[in-house]
Amino acid sequence: MTASQHTTEAGAPLCLRELRTQLGISQKELAKKMGTTPQFVSRLEKGSEKLSIEQANNLCITLDCSAEQLLASINGAQRQPARRSRREHTEIRYGTLKAKMTFGTRNYPISEYARASILLQLRSINNPRLIGKVRRLIYCVSLDNRTVLLNPRNVEFIELISDDVEAMPKYYSPDIYRALDDLDTGDYPDSIRNECESIIKTIGEDEITRMVSCVRVTYDSGEDQWNFLDHGSAITIFGLEAATFNVASCTFAEIEEEGYYRGRYTNLDHVAVVEVPTDRYHKLTRSRPKANRRSTMPLPSKNEVAMSTV
Repeated sequence: MTASQHTTEAGAPLCLRELRTQLGISQKELAKKMGTTPQFVSRLEKGSEKLSIEQANNLCITLDCSAEQLLASINGAQRQPARRSRREHTEIRYGTLKAKMTFGTRNYPISEYARASILLQLRSINNPRLIGKVRRLIYCVSLDNRTVLLNPRNVEFIELISDDVEAMPKYYSPDIYRALDDLDTGDYPDSIRNECESIIKTIGEDEITRMVSCVRVTYDSGEDQWNFLDHGSAITIFGLEAATFNVASCTFAEIEEEGYYRGRYTNLDHVAVVEVPTDRYHKLTRSRPKANRRSTMPLPSKNEVAMSTV
């Protein structure tokens, strides 16, 4: 990442913590590179510590940024607003959600808001008054464009790890994921297009399609199944996310459909985790009241159920 990339979409300098986390460096690692302590780095990010000229030069080299950007990021930390909006709070980076399941471990970069949401859900799952009534799925939105649904039955343990302790998994800005989904038809700045083309060249078009357009369903056996995210599957996922569907034992959920000709329904008892491309999912669920009114899993229409006479 070059110095010119250390800016927000509005052109404002990123704060020091954002410069560090976008490079995948923890506070401990940065402190080691600077020859100081993690506590010093923490105070620096909060705007309560000053840098010497030598430390500033070393920090610029480590973070690959200019002195102007570094100064602006530190000054920005010193001018923290007293209150933040919910949207600003969701964008504050926290660290990593590590979910250990029967078949392996998944790591997701998450925000402060996602961390708080996960903790609230865990407390709700542990509520004895709800045990046996509705099976709840653990839900969060990660910073790498994934809306994640975890089946507690397949989770051995969950760790929430601050990026002060461990570097977060790599991810791109929301603008990049949005552009990758419709690069051919969308109107994007040259800087966004160039970065998208570089990413496509690095990881390939097939992986990009999966990243921005497909639902990844992983079963308790560890097997992965990729399905294109359409309107039908988006409504199903929204109901599971918002806990508006009564999820009984052995529930089959629609995850892909092509009208009369093809449909795929998965047994949620055997699903360990569902990962949904967040940007595309939000586009498909902008009109949510209809989904909110449902209390059961959506079924095909009468016309779709009718047998073919051909």
